[in-house]
Amino acid sequence: MERLPTELLVDIFTWCTHSAALTATTLDHSPCLFQLIFLDDHSLTFKLANRLANFYLARSAGLPFDVNINVASKDNLLPLLSPFLNHLGRWRSCTIAGAKEENIRFAEFWNRGNGEPKLEELDIAILDPAEIDEMANQIQVQSTAEGNNTNTTPHGTFKPYTISLTSNLLFMAVFLSKLPSPLTLCPLRFVTVSITEATLTLSVPSDDLLRFLTVCPELEFFSFTENIRCPPPIVSLPRLRSLVLHGTLCTRILLSHLHTPALRELYLEHLNVDFEFPVLNPYLPLPSRSPIDSLPTSGVPRGSADIESATSPNGPPPPPLTEMSLPSPRALAFGFECALEDGDSDDEFADFSQSPHSDHATGMGLRSLLSRSSPPLHVLEMDYADMRTKDFAWLFSRAQSLTDFRIVASDMADRVVRMLAPDESGTLLLPRLRSLELINCQRLMRATDTKRRAVDVFPLEDVAVVGCVNFAIDDGLELAEVLGERLRFH
Repeated sequence: MERLPTELLVDIFTWCTHSAALTATTLDHSPCLFQLIFLDDHSLTFKLANRLANFYLARSAGLPFDVNINVASKDNLLPLLSPFLNHLGRWRSCTIAGAKEENIRFAEFWNRGNGEPKLEELDIAILDPAEIDEMANQIQVQSTAEGNNTNTTPHGTFKPYTISLTSNLLFMAVFLSKLPSPLTLCPLRFVTVSITEATLTLSVPSDDLLRFLTVCPELEFFSFTENIRCPPPIVSLPRLRSLVLHGTLCTRILLSHLHTPALRELYLEHLNVDFEFPVLNPYLPLPSRSPIDSLPTSGVPRGSADIESATSPNGPPPPPLTEMSLPSPRALAFGFECALEDGDSDDEFADFSQSPHSDHATGMGLRSLLSRSSPPLHVLEMDYADMRTKDFAWLFSRAQSLTDFRIVASDMADRVVRMLAPDESGTLLLPRLRSLELINCQRLMRATDTKRRAVDVFPLEDVAVVGCVNFAIDDGLELAEVLGERLRFH
């Protein structure tokens, strides 16, 4: 071994790193043996690849190093390169093979006389996998056509801010179909990060975005561009009979883009939230009229364009319609102007709610679904899901086929329940309603103001009032005189 030339030992070591990257970790020799680092995404886990990269960086003892990367997916490039991004001054070259092919010589990007190079910005474009391949082919064709033209900006993963090499500032640009998990990344020391949804078919989940930012501790400037103005399609599901929405903030968007003419059962579960979020539909076309002079910066302008649809048969009349109370045709949400629909104005009844924004979104989503589909809805269950009083009034005046209504933990006022009672002439808003369950409705106090009028027209077969703390025993006894054994009261 001692008689072998150093060059031959280096070649043997290089062959070992290509054939089995972990072989070098069993050796304890000169730092020069650790100047070539080979990683891939099919034989190594991200955790092991990062540990191996850091091992090589430590053993090379400050010497320049070269990196060879083989990736089966372009999404894995950033995780595999992340350990080296903080050692740009030592990084001589990077050879990428597999799903992406590129040869990078960092000495071509900066002048050593201008100080140490700095990698300050990361640009991420989110593309559909097919679009990533097409984009790579276009770049390859363009680079080939440009040849040695030094007046063009280089295309590739690493680029200089200036072409004239007067600055040693670089930025990194990658095409991904999704943001990598922070568990696959070493800390990223970029001061600027820009993420752009450059496709119409993919969207970055907000939780993925926030988790990705946890590995950017030195971030000073952040830009995120989303294709939110590209409207989704109206999805027709002609045979859908049952729909469940559980724990989402997208209730309005989802219900506004479904056509379900056969829907019989709708279950809305755990949609209530007590924080503010944009509730308007950002995909509606803006009205073709001149822009308004000023736009509200929060909430929705109070108006009465839909008062006639919110009138309760037993509640007090809404405020009079005035020119000043008409809603603006648009309002600010998501950072830009959004059109308003009938019903987007404030609730004229102004009843208390712990979840006003989710109430608004749920009510408007339900309006859109029923207006578009006119389904024979029989069952509506709202479990920790609520609406505004005006939305209940709109629903009860149109859901004539409803037979079962169950609501849990609602802030709805007494006036909502009174809407279900027959009027003076014995007319019911929901003539087919057979089962009514009111569970843990904290604001409900009295449901007996019907004066027993037209008791014989009540079609209800089962009424449950359970856990409504403000509904007293006397209220239950009085209601039992009207409903008899049909009432379950706890």
